[in-house]
Amino acid sequence: MRYGAPMPYLRKDRYFQKAKKEGWASRAAYKLIQINQKWSLLKKGMFVIDLGTSPGSWMQVIADTIGPQGRVIGIDLQPLNISLPPNALFLQGDLRDPKFLDQIEKIWPQKADLIVSDMAPKLTGVKFGDQFLSYELALLALKTCLRLLKIHGNFVVKVFPGQESEGLYKQMKVAFSKVATFSPEASRKTSSEVYWIGLGYKE
Repeated sequence: MRYGAPMPYLRKDRYFQKAKKEGWASRAAYKLIQINQKWSLLKKGMFVIDLGTSPGSWMQVIADTIGPQGRVIGIDLQPLNISLPPNALFLQGDLRDPKFLDQIEKIWPQKADLIVSDMAPKLTGVKFGDQFLSYELALLALKTCLRLLKIHGNFVVKVFPGQESEGLYKQMKVAFSKVATFSPEASRKTSSEVYWIGLGYKE
């Protein structure tokens, strides 16, 4: 199962062209930019964990926004093939492995101010199956918060809404003071993806 963004589309839309012109690794950069414009989640000096980093555009946006005094750690099963600034570190590994989480905590014992997840499975085209695979990754991201997110921290996770995701939403309502839904303009019109924003982590 792949953590990173879905397989690339052939259609080179305006966000694709804009990302290429502005130096982002992919058009997905604008999804996070628009999320942050709405919710102001990224601040100077923060510690952020980026789940499903590859190809790296979210990590680029985070590193640029939090500044040199901040820190971002990116995690993915897939390798990362972009250059990173000094305030960014990429780790290739499996979040389902407790030893890998131990490694993250040893590298940076501080709890994260923000955890973001753009993880998505390799889409099969079968709606129910894709929704379930997406749910599993979103649940994995939420479980990661139990280990790595600080109290009062925030969380962003991509989901493809379906029957299973309703249960995940209820879990987030318990874990966070507020949960909101956001659909960035930069998301493809053909995609059913949405982002759930968890504000004020409680446990």
